[in-house]
Amino acid sequence: MAAQVTLLFTAAFALTGCFGNLGPGAMPPVNLGADPVGVTTLALHDAERGRNITVEVWYPAAEAPRSGEPEVYEVEAAGFTVARLRSIANARREVAPATRGPLPLVLISHGAGSTRFGNVGLAEMLASHGYVVAAPDHKGHTVADKVAGISDADRARSAFDRPLDLSFVLDELERRTKGDDRRFGHLIDMDRVAVAGHSFGGRTALGITGARFDGKRQRDECAVHDDDRRCLAVPVFGPASYRYRDARIKAALLIAPAGFEFYREDGIAQVDAPVLMVAAEGDNTVPYAEKQQPMWGAFTSPHYLLDLKRAGHLTATDVCGVVDSIGFLAKAVGGDRATDGCGASFLSPSTTLELVANAALPFLALHLDHDGSARERLEVALHPTVIDGPIVTASR
Repeated sequence: MAAQVTLLFTAAFALTGCFGNLGPGAMPPVNLGADPVGVTTLALHDAERGRNITVEVWYPAAEAPRSGEPEVYEVEAAGFTVARLRSIANARREVAPATRGPLPLVLISHGAGSTRFGNVGLAEMLASHGYVVAAPDHKGHTVADKVAGISDADRARSAFDRPLDLSFVLDELERRTKGDDRRFGHLIDMDRVAVAGHSFGGRTALGITGARFDGKRQRDECAVHDDDRRCLAVPVFGPASYRYRDARIKAALLIAPAGFEFYREDGIAQVDAPVLMVAAEGDNTVPYAEKQQPMWGAFTSPHYLLDLKRAGHLTATDVCGVVDSIGFLAKAVGGDRATDGCGASFLSPSTTLELVANAALPFLALHLDHDGSARERLEVALHPTVIDGPIVTASR
C-alpha cells in the first residue's frame, strides 16, 4: 500500500507540480506578543523504546531579526515536501534565545495523521508572549503515515505511545535546560509546564494528565462486541485499568479533543490538572453534542470552556492551511475529514487564533504563574462576540 501511494504521489507531482503551494502572506495577529520568535528542530532518540522523535521548538528570541525572510515550515511525506506554511510571527531559525528566564513550557500534541506544524500559529503566538513551545511528530501517526495508511491497530498503539513521547521530550528538555546547552541552558522552568492537544492530541493530553482507560471493562465488552475499535487497545494497554500521569504537567489545553469514547466519563474524571477546552459546535469528526459536551461534563478538576459556534474540527488549527498547500491529494487521502472546519462558512484562521490565544494566555497565567488577576481576563475571553471578523468581549 505504501509503495502504491508513493507511486501516486510521484506521478501526481510529475504531472502537476502542485504540492507545497505557499499561500499569500498574512498580517501578524493583533494579539501577537512583544517577544521576537525563534525556532529550532531537535532530532531525538528514545533508546528505551527504539523510537526517533522529531521536535519543533519555538522560543522567545533575544532580539528581532534585522534582515532576511521569515521561516517557511515544510511538511514532508512520501519523500516530498507536500506542504509549506509561512510564519505569522516573523520567526527566524536558530537565533539566540532570550536571556531572561527560566520560562514556562507548553508541549503540543498534533491530531491523527497530522504534523508538528498543525498548531504552528498557536505555538508562535505563545512564544511571542514568553513561552517555550515544543511540538513533536508522533511517529506512526503523521501526515507521512496517513499517506501510507494508518490502521485501527496503529491508532491503538499511538494512544499508548503518544503520552510517552511527550514525557520523553520533557525529559530531554529538562536535561538540556539543566546543562550547558547553547539554546536551552537554564531557559525552561520545569515547574511551569502545560500540555496542549488537538483531536487525537487532545486524547494524548488527557492521557498524560491522568485519564484512565478501563481495560477490564473494555475486555468484558469485547467478549460480546468484538467489532469495537477499542478492543484493539486491550492488548496494548493490558486487561487492567491503565492510568498514566506525568506530574510535571500542570495544565491542559484541549482543542476539539477526541477520547471521550476511549476513556468515558469515569476515566476523564481522573484528570487532575486544570483544563481549558476549546469546543467546535460544527465538528463532524468529533461531534459536539455526542462527544465534546459529555467530555466537558465529566471533568472534576478546574475546567473552562471556549465554545466556538462557527467552527469545525480543524478551524482552531493550521491544518486547513496544510490541506490547501498539499492540494487535491489531501482530500483524496483524508476524505471529508481533511476539510472539516475549513472554508468561508467557518471562522477565519486569524479570528480563531485570536479567540483561542485570548483564552489560553490568561488560562496559562492563572494555572502556571498563579496570577490571580488573570481569572477575570479568562472569564471575559470565554464569552466573546464575533461580528464580521472583529472580536468583542464583555464581562459577564
